[in-house]
Amino acid sequence: MTRKVLIVDDEALVRNYVRRALATRGWTVTEASDGASALRLFGAEKFDLVVCDLKMPDMRGEEVARRIREAAPAVKIIVITGSVSNITSPIVPGVDVDGFLIKPFGIDEIRALADKLAG
Repeated sequence: MTRKVLIVDDEALVRNYVRRALATRGWTVTEASDGASALRLFGAEKFDLVVCDLKMPDMRGEEVARRIREAAPAVKIIVITGSVSNITSPIVPGVDVDGFLIKPFGIDEIRALADKLAG
């Protein structure tokens, strides 16, 4: 069974890092560099997992995650962030997410979390 992931981050380096980590585990990867593109892609395809940065220039990751959760309640969502000043727990206010990673995270961390959520 093919597992599909949508990676949403405005930094190409981060998208590439996550793509390589998950593609080598059999995930089919689609990438978006901003929230608006991510929502368009999500509306056009079915994904098992979304990995979404919280801080992006066009739309906050919380908004992207919230809209995705409303459209597809069963999809698994991992949020990632490098800004931890206001975050004290893996709970993103107002958004029901399944996982949370703080940058920089290891390849094994993202792989283990994605595999766990994929079941």
